[in-house]
Amino acid sequence: MNFEVDGDPIAAKNVLAQIQKWDHALKNNDLEQITQDYADDIRLFDVSSQLNGLEQYKTELEKISPYFTHNINIRRRDLKIHVSGDVAFLYCYTKMENPQLNEFFQMPWCRTTLCLQKKNDQWVLLHQHISMPVNMLTKKAIDLKVKAQLKLVV
Repeated sequence: MNFEVDGDPIAAKNVLAQIQKWDHALKNNDLEQITQDYADDIRLFDVSSQLNGLEQYKTELEKISPYFTHNINIRRRDLKIHVSGDVAFLYCYTKMENPQLNEFFQMPWCRTTLCLQKKNDQWVLLHQHISMPVNMLTKKAIDLKVKAQLKLVV
């Protein structure tokens, strides 16, 4: 996976390894492994929800876990990791695909931002923000298949 680094390249590789570990756990529908390195007071701003705390996050994961199967594919592009000391920020575009659901629903590319902190030699997720840009005039999602060229329309 190609990625750009701002800051400590070794720490950035460790952050990327943590992200790949989460992706692997998600593909295996292993909820405990997914949340193992999440802060107890994690915050999630998602396309469809806002969650506060690990217990709310786990409850939400349990609801959507039937859609995570071994066939799920997680793709990321335009990945950039900023690392300074014990804090890291990662942003990219993410697409989750499940071939079993493609007939009914295809998840679009989403913008993803993750904020992590290193605690006890482990990168812990503090905040996750997933969003899709929306055209305010049409109230429809903007397709991010190509590089986004978003403009504020007023």
